[in-house]
Amino acid sequence: MGRRGTVENALMGCGALTLLAILAVVLLGLGVLLGRSDVEVDLPVEEPIEDILDVQDENETAPRPPIGVLPENVTPGLVVRVSGPQGTVYSGAYGTPQGGMVPVDGVLGAVPAEYGVEAWSGAFDAVSTMFRKNQPIPGILRVEVVSAGEVVAKGETSEELGSVEVNWSP
Repeated sequence: MGRRGTVENALMGCGALTLLAILAVVLLGLGVLLGRSDVEVDLPVEEPIEDILDVQDENETAPRPPIGVLPENVTPGLVVRVSGPQGTVYSGAYGTPQGGMVPVDGVLGAVPAEYGVEAWSGAFDAVSTMFRKNQPIPGILRVEVVSAGEVVAKGETSEELGSVEVNWSP
């Protein structure tokens, strides 16, 4: 059995390191060549916005009257009002069975936030709301349903991360 000397071991170790260095340089060079970003690619828009809007219009459940014209069976002046300490971050939803629920988020300012509700008179004209504080803030978060300028339903929470649910049906 022959024993290798120190010089032979050193040369074999250097050869392996040299091969690894050459491989690293080649891979780095390939990465530079393949990673060039000076080529512009113009991808066509798959679905024009008009098609998306048409699909949304087809999915609406209740017919929408022209702006400014209320049909005979719509309750005028129906509003959901959210109030509380200025700077309160909140989120929630409001709506009717016919119109569906509308999600909202916001930050309360000096005046209450108001959201108009399109309520159709008839058997299913109930208004549902659910709002919550998104950050732990002391103070009362108040939700009111207002019809023709008069508060017809209300709810409130004083919990720092509280929620309020208010339902109303005439």
